[in-house]
Amino acid sequence: MIKTLSKWLAGTFICILILISAYLIWFINGVNFIYGAHTEVVDHTAFATPVELTAITDVSVLSPDGQEMLPNRTVVVDGGEIISVTLDGMIPPNATVINGSGKYIIPGLVDSHAHILKSPNDLLLYVANGVTHIRDLGGPPERLKLREEIKQGRIGPRMFVTSPPIDSLGFLEGAFWEIITFHKNTNSVEHAKELVKEFAEQGYDAIKTYHLDMPSYHAVNQLADEIGIPTTGHLPLTLELSELAVTKQKEIAHLEEIVRVLIREFGSINEQGSEAFYAHVESRSDEIIDDLLANDITVNSVLWFMESIHDQFSNLDEALMGVPIEYANPGIVEGTKDSEEFKVGWLPGYNQFEAVSDPSEDIYIQNDMFWKAREKAHHILLKAMVRRGVNIVAGTDSGANLVVPGFSIHDELESLNKAGMNTTQAILSATAAPAELMNSNAGIIEVGRRADLVILNKNPLVDIENTRTIDTVILNGQVLKRERLDAMLEAVKESNSKSRKINIDKYLHLK
Repeated sequence: MIKTLSKWLAGTFICILILISAYLIWFINGVNFIYGAHTEVVDHTAFATPVELTAITDVSVLSPDGQEMLPNRTVVVDGGEIISVTLDGMIPPNATVINGSGKYIIPGLVDSHAHILKSPNDLLLYVANGVTHIRDLGGPPERLKLREEIKQGRIGPRMFVTSPPIDSLGFLEGAFWEIITFHKNTNSVEHAKELVKEFAEQGYDAIKTYHLDMPSYHAVNQLADEIGIPTTGHLPLTLELSELAVTKQKEIAHLEEIVRVLIREFGSINEQGSEAFYAHVESRSDEIIDDLLANDITVNSVLWFMESIHDQFSNLDEALMGVPIEYANPGIVEGTKDSEEFKVGWLPGYNQFEAVSDPSEDIYIQNDMFWKAREKAHHILLKAMVRRGVNIVAGTDSGANLVVPGFSIHDELESLNKAGMNTTQAILSATAAPAELMNSNAGIIEVGRRADLVILNKNPLVDIENTRTIDTVILNGQVLKRERLDAMLEAVKESNSKSRKINIDKYLHLK
């Protein structure tokens, strides 16, 4: 009897384990789909280009300070390096010559807040859009391998990779969060410090903070500062802005992080009114900026995405028609919907920002007011930060809703320009400023710098939209002309089309 019962219990236990394992496999497979892992991967080797001695003649070159275009220059690159920038200079023997007459060279662009997720085709989208360096803010260990492959010649932007984001959540919530994201959960201050040491030893470029409690937040930043590795990321949900005066966090990953605390300080926008909230933001701006400047804290912009949230809420179809959705990984676009409370994706029915089904007029008005106020708060803060010289780098949070990798940096520059930056400041936020932040030997066009360059057909200092007029991208000395860039885009679009489960034709007619 006992043996029979034991066998039955053992069999039942094994069946339960099998069911749990099968469910986990199914669940993780679904998570990987959402991150874009099921999309057909383009053969990147088809776009490999040899590094050659190259001279671009009679071209206008962005000055090192970004203030002007210097005409009639000859730029020579060799071995991935700029070896000369001269006025009507001599062309070296055996150099491949590019006629730059009527064209303009700027440094390769940097997206300072990007997420590759499980979508390697995005690397081609960045390059085709003139992005030669990205900062992946929250990468699993395999991202370090991808960073090395690119250093060894794989077509893609150079990568600055932060650690997986560190949280301090409850045991069950933290474990679940680790399954569905790249995050790592910590259960104590000591464990948080161990993670910092581990990530530094693995070779990450920075430590990413996320939903940390205040003791862990202080410990992570203090230890990272002692080790000599920068920190970037989110502010703790309970942080008071006075902490900016003492924090050792080197970078805030979104302007929105400050806006979120200001909303918490202020209270209900719906009850007190938008105008009162704007007055609160303006009254707090100088003190916040004083602390940012005193601690030399960089602010990552992520402005266009924040502006788009109201558009997604009020008219999602129109918002989708305004972005090149056909280039975005279909797994990320299609996402999943388990309930009205848990939706992941860009499309109607899956988009977390869209107005809920049949909202009451009062609820719609309240949400509309909130998103508009949140957006304007970003503009108020940005203008004040630009006026006072806060170090701002252009980041897009690529991979987030409607933020199409590569294309999004141009959206971001236009938003920054409209919100208070002049064209020079906007360009520097995506070139020299992030290069200095990363200690990168790029970002400025001068002898000895890495040959990451973009040749444009129109002058971006006249109109920031001209950063889109890309003729040629020079990626670490590899010359990629318009035909090859277009081939990259077409290859990604075809791959997406083959992998798509939901028809998106209705969103393409405005292209």
